[in-house]
Amino acid sequence: MKLHIYSYVAMIIFVVLASAGCLEPTGINMTINATQEPTPEPCETCTVPEGFCGPPGVCPGEPVNDVYAFTDRNTYRIGEVVEFGIVNCGEERQAFVTPDPWWIQRWVANTSGCTPENCTGGMWETIGRSGISHTGDIVYLYPGDNWTVQWDTASWDAAQGKNVEPVGNSTLTPGTYRIWIWNGINISKEFEFV
Repeated sequence: MKLHIYSYVAMIIFVVLASAGCLEPTGINMTINATQEPTPEPCETCTVPEGFCGPPGVCPGEPVNDVYAFTDRNTYRIGEVVEFGIVNCGEERQAFVTPDPWWIQRWVANTSGCTPENCTGGMWETIGRSGISHTGDIVYLYPGDNWTVQWDTASWDAAQGKNVEPVGNSTLTPGTYRIWIWNGINISKEFEFV
């Protein structure tokens, strides 16, 4: 009788340890047909230039007159919130006249497969613009100031009081996009939808 009790106790301990992941089979290939969770993407790091005065954790584009356009990441999935903005890292205030201080554009390549960096054909197509009131007001960015916008790509074409308003064919597809601020200084920041 004692032998059976010891056998049962040993079996219970073995099952508990095995189910807790403490014991691994050696030399046995055990395959379980289960749906695995997707591997999380690694945290993205962005190169931030010396003298950048913008918010922490953003990806700045190339500066023009010490003004940077930035996004919070370089790659997004359609349906995520894209945070973008501009920051004045210079010593003079910068004026941005509404309406439409920024535009969202999609790169449309020709059939030769060109890219924005190496292209003999293709163009930027405007799909969105600032959704603020179009009054002709002037917005000033003083040294160190930034203007940040959140663009909800899941519901942006139907939202009321939105930060970005659709223009033309605003259907989002995977590819290269950019935030473009012209306003006399022509700054932009490219990003990808995957």
